[in-house]
Amino acid sequence: MRPEERLEALLNAPANGWVAFSGDESRVVAYGTTYEEAVSKAEYAGEMDPLLVKVPANWTELVLAL
Repeated sequence: MRPEERLEALLNAPANGWVAFSGDESRVVAYGTTYEEAVSKAEYAGEMDPLLVKVPANWTELVLAL
């Protein structure tokens, strides 16, 4: 997955949730409102070692901090 695709996946994810990427970071395997939910959904999808990323509640605060 290219960095632009990863960013798009994060921007389109529900705010303040979690995104689970495959272990090789080639695709999104699950979303969850909690860490535990995202891990559970990723494991259900067959991904035993997902990379989890927290989605911020408000992207504006992060952009302004740069």
